[in-house]
Amino acid sequence: MSLFQGLSWQQFVPAILFLLLCTGAAAVAHRLLGPGVARIARHMGHPQIALVSEAFLKPTTLCLLAVGVWGCVGLLPVELRAQLPALNLVNTVCSISCIVFITWGLLRAANQLPCLIEGIGAHLPLATGRALAVFVMRIVQALVLLIAAAMVLAELGYNINGVLAGLGLGGLSFALAGQDMVSNFFGGLVLVTERPFEIGDWVSTPDVEGTVEDISLRSTKVRTLDNALVTVPNSKFTTTPITNWTRMNMRLAKFTLGLEYKTSSAALQSTVQSVTDMLKQHPDVHTDTVQVRMLDFGPSSLDVLVQFYTKTTDIKEYRAVREDINLRILGILAQQGVSLAFPSRSLYMAQTESTEGAVK
Repeated sequence: MSLFQGLSWQQFVPAILFLLLCTGAAAVAHRLLGPGVARIARHMGHPQIALVSEAFLKPTTLCLLAVGVWGCVGLLPVELRAQLPALNLVNTVCSISCIVFITWGLLRAANQLPCLIEGIGAHLPLATGRALAVFVMRIVQALVLLIAAAMVLAELGYNINGVLAGLGLGGLSFALAGQDMVSNFFGGLVLVTERPFEIGDWVSTPDVEGTVEDISLRSTKVRTLDNALVTVPNSKFTTTPITNWTRMNMRLAKFTLGLEYKTSSAALQSTVQSVTDMLKQHPDVHTDTVQVRMLDFGPSSLDVLVQFYTKTTDIKEYRAVREDINLRILGILAQQGVSLAFPSRSLYMAQTESTEGAVK
């Protein structure tokens, strides 16, 4: 017996019209509505809203198509659906597809949260940073995935009441696989709230030193000077001292000039004064931090302490400043006729006369 026996084509019109309507709406959203909203947002100076609109563009289009298939099946004649129980499976697939597409859109939109949070922080007196923004993004993405998974399980007929009841702090502890995961999670909260460092900062601890590349819910990734990527659990940063070199407002330079002992007192004083004047006139040195003093009598040199702070904290610029200052100091020493000492040792040998009248 034919499946369509006794059915007229008019009975299929609502289903076809609904499918065409959703297909048209998907095309309008994809080609006109989404790009139009993005252009308007950029024109009004809100690029984050434009990025969110573009993030939802493809998921919204696919979701409308899934809704069209779902509605089309629901509007088919009852007699046909009774003869094809597999159509119920199509409804389930369409529902799960909508959940997946919406989740996809939310995750893509969540990727724009760091820029959005930083933009809000720039206009309001809020202590926001890249690390906090990324951490919030990760939490939002985790919640979206958790809710989406629960909805998919519900569509498949599983009882999720127990899962929902266990979403308290104790249930979260078990879900995060034990005490270590929970401590790392709260360690991450401490990092983004107290903000000892941000992504891109150069930090050092007793265990690792390098540039912070990422702060996740469980760990922090640090790129070392050897270009190795070290993953450190967040809980480690809550129990160890952290030195943030990026947040220096000036950088210390301290070294000793060892002059020869044959240097006269006048030449020594003139050299100290010339080095002091040079440093105070240098454009990259904080003049009020300059100290040049003859402090010690070393084993083989007259030790002159040179200490100052540079205005730059960048390591490359700092080394360039140090090189320039060292070359200027060499010029001053040559002009003053003063030489640097090198480690030396004087050996004195005493000559004794042989005794006469040796015992015969």
